[in-house]
Amino acid sequence: MNIQTIRNVSDCVPLYLPHSLYLKPIAKINISVSLPPAVVGKNISNWDVMEKLRSMIEPETFSILKVSKSTLEFIRLEAEVEDRAKLKNVVARIDGRMIKLANFTEHVRVRASEAKEDFPTRHDWDTFFRDARNMDEMKAGERPDTIHISNLPITWFCPRHMENADHPKPSENIFKRIFEKFGEVRCVDIPICDPYRTKMKSHLTGAQTFSFDNEVYFEG
Repeated sequence: MNIQTIRNVSDCVPLYLPHSLYLKPIAKINISVSLPPAVVGKNISNWDVMEKLRSMIEPETFSILKVSKSTLEFIRLEAEVEDRAKLKNVVARIDGRMIKLANFTEHVRVRASEAKEDFPTRHDWDTFFRDARNMDEMKAGERPDTIHISNLPITWFCPRHMENADHPKPSENIFKRIFEKFGEVRCVDIPICDPYRTKMKSHLTGAQTFSFDNEVYFEG
């Protein structure tokens, strides 16, 4: 799980104040760097590319900058900035710019754009379940009103007095109160709260989420 320290909280929106939970808008950027023809004996440093990108947006900074794919023809990177209001300005500073890499005489071009959201629209959601041939609405987890949430700290969903316990358990009631902000929560399945889950046959268990992290990260 990727945990970041947030310095700018000006655009945070309250989610559940009793547990000090807030939502912060995501500001992602896709970056692509076209590389010069490969030359024997010369290597391209991903770190050098990232340092040049960082210098191009100063005084702004990336909260995340990582290589997602690297080939002989291009380097593809994913980046995030902490303040969404500055996203367009950061993209404008690097999109279409040329940079010079160490050990190469040619300059290479950088392309950048705001990343599309990873989440489906309401139309995408409805279309997927309408057209899916291998989904059975009678089975748990295969209905369009079912979502799977994972890799969040369990303590976010625990009663306050249990947050520092050795083996805290999430509360279904607290979970419901948090997510009822988006609509009625009719049913919740939290495997770690079910003492019989590990003894059930696989076709009856529903969510199967047992791992060494199941006492640290929420799954439901």
